[in-house]
Amino acid sequence: MTRWIALLALGVLLLLPIGVGPYPIRVATVIFMWAALAGSWNLLAGYAGAVDLGPVVYHGIGAFVTAALMLKLGLPFLVSAGLAGVVAMVIAYAVGTPTLRLRGAYFAIGTLALAESAKQLALAWDRLTRIPLTGGSAGVSLPLSAGYVLFYYVMLVLMAAVTAAALWLRGSKFGYGLRAIAENDRLAEASGVNIHCLKRRVYVASACVIAVTGGTAGYWLSYINAADVFSASITFQMVVMTLLGGLGTPFGPVVGAAFLTLISEFLGTRFVYHYLIAIGVIIVAISLFAPGGLTSIFALVRRRTEATA
Repeated sequence: MTRWIALLALGVLLLLPIGVGPYPIRVATVIFMWAALAGSWNLLAGYAGAVDLGPVVYHGIGAFVTAALMLKLGLPFLVSAGLAGVVAMVIAYAVGTPTLRLRGAYFAIGTLALAESAKQLALAWDRLTRIPLTGGSAGVSLPLSAGYVLFYYVMLVLMAAVTAAALWLRGSKFGYGLRAIAENDRLAEASGVNIHCLKRRVYVASACVIAVTGGTAGYWLSYINAADVFSASITFQMVVMTLLGGLGTPFGPVVGAAFLTLISEFLGTRFVYHYLIAIGVIIVAISLFAPGGLTSIFALVRRRTEATA
């Protein structure tokens, strides 16, 4: 039933740009972007139990590689973003091979340190290498895009792809292996599960989506700055959205991204100076009364409805 509702919603979203104005499309695009980012983080943290605090590395790599391919080689945007995803996969494979052997808090701290190192390297890249790429603290400007509909559909495809992957993981042998790792990685390894290989595959796949999303967001904004695209706040927002929606659930990141984006839009226009306090209170309240996220509330309501029907 849930899948049919999701397919119906996807059909509506595909037709949405036909009948609405630019503002709703912009808000929807922002929701899709964060849902794709949070969903990518959820694939590793929610299913394999590996808390990655450095996915913003691939967001920044995707942004700068996309910009470099467009500005230096004159490649089209979609080709550049796709190649940026490939570059991110190669780097993620090289980085993930040693770091994914770390367990628990060591992996989280290691990836957080990696993200900060990547930001500092990006800020100093042009000065150290004499190769113009990141623009230092000044950043890089991209040509203005033709319109907003292209970004709407690219972000929608990315969100749909990540959600479909999460749905597949929920019922596949690969997904069962990841959940076994999350429950007890040592016991899973003793049972014959190649825990390092499974986690690395998910890590590389999520890095690709994050990089393409970062490249798309950079071209959409037409300006890329290392301090922004490598900012830890992007990672933290991905984590918060996933936890709000429901960690380890296919639709949790989508629900969390939609909820946090819409509540920020609503409160931000009415309480310019105090809306962040209200958002913080809402996040704390949901964490206290619905630790399983908003999707757990929906599931509870559905079960009660079916029981009384």
